[in-house]
Amino acid sequence: MKAMTRHTIALFAILFLVPAAVSADVLYLKNGDRITGTIKRIWDEEVTIEPEYSDEFEVDLPLVERIESDRDFEIEMPDGTDVVAKMQGVDDEGNQIIVIDGESTAVSLSALREVDEPEDFYDWELLADYSLTVNDGNTDSLNSRLAGEGMFKHGDHRHIANVTLIQEEQDSLTTKDQSVAAYTYNWLFSDPWFFAANGQIERDPIRELEHRITASAGIGRDLWNDPRRFLSIQLGAGFTDEEIGLESETSTVAAWLLRFRHEFFSDDFEIFHNHSIVETIEGRDNTIIKTSTGLRYEITDLLYLNVSLDWDNESEPAGTAEGTDTTFVIGAGLEFD
Repeated sequence: MKAMTRHTIALFAILFLVPAAVSADVLYLKNGDRITGTIKRIWDEEVTIEPEYSDEFEVDLPLVERIESDRDFEIEMPDGTDVVAKMQGVDDEGNQIIVIDGESTAVSLSALREVDEPEDFYDWELLADYSLTVNDGNTDSLNSRLAGEGMFKHGDHRHIANVTLIQEEQDSLTTKDQSVAAYTYNWLFSDPWFFAANGQIERDPIRELEHRITASAGIGRDLWNDPRRFLSIQLGAGFTDEEIGLESETSTVAAWLLRFRHEFFSDDFEIFHNHSIVETIEGRDNTIIKTSTGLRYEITDLLYLNVSLDWDNESEPAGTAEGTDTTFVIGAGLEFD
């Protein structure tokens, strides 16, 4: 009975421990060393790997002789084509063997443009940042800005939501009270091409803008979409419904949207730029441009610093407001993913 129990325990150990070891990725270096862990990406002549015993780090790609892994990776081949393949050993000439749908091909590791882990079916991210400026002297002022952005992706469907609240006071008098909420839906019907539907509502009572509702639909394309960088553009048409003072008007509009981010310096820094352009086709003649350009610095996995420049322009602003509004923001935020 005891012998049977020992054999059962050994069997379970084999079933659970052996697959875990086989599933690990292995870097074989040219100096004879090897590193076992999880390969996160290969990009810009560097391999990012995360061993079980430490945080992820980079290894110079020219130092790597070969890669062994049973996992699938998204690989950009030397000719620019994207494939899902495994990396298993080298051929007689020292080239990396890439296995695509069971068929092997050999290619130099240095010739691979990019290698990433396959995208998860579910993916999400949430950012929230806050900035506050207080001036106490000849003029008392209080400026606050709260912004949040959330992204949720499941399969070919992507949802993006944004909320921005800005309030400015000078000598206890409110000089700005702006709120903007937006939602974007993308259906990646033929990745990287997607169908886009957008909705946005904006209020700014100080400028006599009781509400501005914009809805549009169109087509878009992800020019970059990997863990380190993202660039997406879209073009569409829709309508804008505005209530300015006591007057209401609905206009037909064309809409353009761009989103960009790029991580660098071991993912600690991220530069970003978002902008939208709404141009009237028929109705109240107005062109609305909103841009936000900035830099995030990751302090911890949760906390980051944010520096950005927001520039908004309207050719025919509401009420007596000026057409251009420029805001320089320094704040801190939280990131969940």
